[in-house]
Amino acid sequence: MNNFFAELKRRNVYKVAIAYLVGGWALSQGIAQVFPVFDVPNWAIRLIVLLIIVGFPVAVVLAWAFEITPEGIKRTEDVDLSGERIRKKYAWLYVVIIGALVSASLFFLGRYTAGNASSAGSPELPAKSIAVLPFENLSDDKSTAYFSDGITEEILNALAQIPGLKVAARRSAFQFKGNDLDLHKIGQVLGVAHILEGSLQKAGDQVRINVQLVDVQNGLQTWSEKYDRKLDNVFTVEDEIAKAIATKLRVQLTGGAGQPLVVDSTNNPQAHELYLRGLGLLAARGPGLLQAGDLFQQAVKLDAGYAPAWGALAITEILLPSYGLDSFEASLPRGESAAQRALALDPNIAASHVAVAMVSTARCRWPEADKSFRRALVISPGDAEAVNQYAQFLSAVGQLEQALREIEHAEQLDPLSPIIGVIHAGALAALRRDAAAEAQIKKMLAAYPEFRPAQAWGAAQFIDRRMYAEAEAASRASGKLGGQTGEAKALLVRGMADPAQRVAAINSLKTSPDNDDIRKDAILYAFYLVSLGERGSALDQLEIYAGEHNSGFAAWLWNRGFDSLRDDPRFKAVLAKLSLPYTPPAADQP
Repeated sequence: MNNFFAELKRRNVYKVAIAYLVGGWALSQGIAQVFPVFDVPNWAIRLIVLLIIVGFPVAVVLAWAFEITPEGIKRTEDVDLSGERIRKKYAWLYVVIIGALVSASLFFLGRYTAGNASSAGSPELPAKSIAVLPFENLSDDKSTAYFSDGITEEILNALAQIPGLKVAARRSAFQFKGNDLDLHKIGQVLGVAHILEGSLQKAGDQVRINVQLVDVQNGLQTWSEKYDRKLDNVFTVEDEIAKAIATKLRVQLTGGAGQPLVVDSTNNPQAHELYLRGLGLLAARGPGLLQAGDLFQQAVKLDAGYAPAWGALAITEILLPSYGLDSFEASLPRGESAAQRALALDPNIAASHVAVAMVSTARCRWPEADKSFRRALVISPGDAEAVNQYAQFLSAVGQLEQALREIEHAEQLDPLSPIIGVIHAGALAALRRDAAAEAQIKKMLAAYPEFRPAQAWGAAQFIDRRMYAEAEAASRASGKLGGQTGEAKALLVRGMADPAQRVAAINSLKTSPDNDDIRKDAILYAFYLVSLGERGSALDQLEIYAGEHNSGFAAWLWNRGFDSLRDDPRFKAVLAKLSLPYTPPAADQP
């Protein structure tokens, strides 16, 4: 054995091994620091590091078998090392030192380069910010993914109640479901410094939840925990997780640590599952809203005291007209009734106050809407949907600068939300910030070409700017997304651009079944009438709207399209009847 180790030394195996380990380690560290700057994928970096590891035994074997001589590489058995011993006594030591210095220099250069690139190219993330990614469903029944998604959303909503904590909204966070994108990049997209990820496994009446909190800047796990509970105790787990995160991020809980963030709102697991199933459909919007309403209805039938289900039902009912699924006359009373039921059961549910505020906005009851929005934002200051709806209320009452600030705040919380991005474009357009408004709406049309509200709002913005080619394209796309040919809506724009087609366009606006959706909304109908030169008919529709107080989106009144009517006594009378513009009280701003 002694002869074996002596032979290892004679053949320079030790020196090669040490040089390889020092150089390989520093090289791998340098690669890990430098390559991400050039967007080299993580799998490529891992592969290189793996090759360095695999290369170690290869280098040792080669060191044993071969020797570098002045005549070239030879087998060790063919070389007399005795004459080279003195000359090479320090040669390998020099190789190790030089290799280590070069590799260490590459490592620190990588750290410096990566740090500079990060600081130059990436915005600084707020320390007290988090995204909750949808938990992985590990249950045997994969059709229960709604359950893990619902639990994720309830934890997210609990965190949104904490003042001073930025929480990425569901719509944006859930877009990364099943996505293996690097957490650092997800943090940059969502503008958060921390990510909560985990898994959920449900079996019978038992549930296991594993969670971990990750710092996106360095990829390090800062906290993790495993919870095994019965389903009737799941609210307690959600509360424990939310409070643990608050502690880690050093944010102050509303009402102190003893106040729960997640209330045990039902003891009926079946009602809770129906509620969780409906949440996903509510978040997705579109035709699924009808099924979501049915699920929430079933939940409250099983447990009439389930306040969050009543609140979700209220929001669903109020959204139906916006997606052409019901009339304002039918849905608003149902939505208001459900919201009032939720408030009576638990006045600390933000969604219920938002629902009441949305009903009040639709009915032009500005002080009541303002009060309800403010209360919702006190309960849940990080609720992106509440901020978004509040911004729309401010647009409706003519508080355009404040509306822009609020919608920008909503977009920070929910950067991947198409509707918030579209509302942002509308806020800019109402302030006549044309270049910014055009850039914003074009960005949304490029990102969400299948999102009908983006096409409809884009058409209106382009009409305001007399950009008729763009307006016609957006109008046709909007019509097609609504199940039509799109030609009826395209004709409206051609009638604005070409006097020879104006009569045909006006006739289509007033009679075509494909424009029935426009005629159902008095303000939108008035907008198209005035844009086609029908001032009298437009004022008639505005007076109808002022008299009904139960439909339409009043923010349209501040569009450039109505500028030609602003000095008309009838238009001024409409604004006066609607108490517009309305100035919210300055105190207790949310």
